[in-house]
Amino acid sequence: MIHHIVQFALRQRVLILLMVAFIAIGGAISYQHMPVDAYPDLSPPMVEIITQWPGHAAEEIERLITVPTEVEMNGVPKLTVMRSISLYGLSDVILTFEDGTDDYFARNVVFQRLSEVTFPTGVTPTLSPLASPSGLVYRYVLESPDRTPQELKVFEDWVIERQYKQVPGVADDSGFGGTVMQYQVLLDPARLYGYHITVPTVIQQLSVNNSNAGGGFYSQGGQFYYVRGLGLVRDTSDIGNVVVGSQNGVPVRIHDIGEVTIGNAPRLGEFGFNKTDDAVEGVIMMRRGEQTQNVLKGVQGTE
Repeated sequence: MIHHIVQFALRQRVLILLMVAFIAIGGAISYQHMPVDAYPDLSPPMVEIITQWPGHAAEEIERLITVPTEVEMNGVPKLTVMRSISLYGLSDVILTFEDGTDDYFARNVVFQRLSEVTFPTGVTPTLSPLASPSGLVYRYVLESPDRTPQELKVFEDWVIERQYKQVPGVADDSGFGGTVMQYQVLLDPARLYGYHITVPTVIQQLSVNNSNAGGGFYSQGGQFYYVRGLGLVRDTSDIGNVVVGSQNGVPVRIHDIGEVTIGNAPRLGEFGFNKTDDAVEGVIMMRRGEQTQNVLKGVQGTE
């Protein structure tokens, strides 16, 4: 049998060469489109419920947020395991579903159940992005010789993250390090006492004086003119001009009782890279079911 195959190959050399070329081209094309991942996702479908309640102890988080969430999630279809952890100001409930469960079905069921949970006032739960535990595909660090970590953090949050989230297959881009910029009002206790103004009054006035209002329209001739009240603050000078009270008929403004500066929110950690003690990092998570090489191509194309 082998003797006849060798004889046929030697007699039909052109045909054999064409077959070899055809198989080689077909193999190269199949290799480029083959759904093979270097790090396959072996984890079952998971839905993570993250709820923040800043300033409250773990005991209160467990009793008022974690336990009610777990009670409502009992009996969710195709649910296999439910785990939770309660920390200072944070509740994390992880739901694991049966293998083969559609990810969007699981998230939709959990989202419907969440609407039945009674949370404390001002508390809103969120679902983590549709990513697997092994979905981390790309990390990057922002470096600049003339930019502060706070400026790099602003650039990361408002520019880079929004660009990377548009890449097909990217579930989330999380930034770490740097400081979060804040507009801060540093009140002078002596001035507050002199003008007889309380801190809650200042907070209330800052809240109600930071919005635009619609006033309808009026017509003149053949034209309509829309009326608006512009009260949205744009910089530190606008914040300083907010009226918080009056003294003998004279308005008392923010700059009369304190100073408006650009500062940063209290930080809970710090990221270091090489010899830089305070750096800014970005972590890109891949959506479940996507191929790593395809997502990396899109991310690198965005750069």
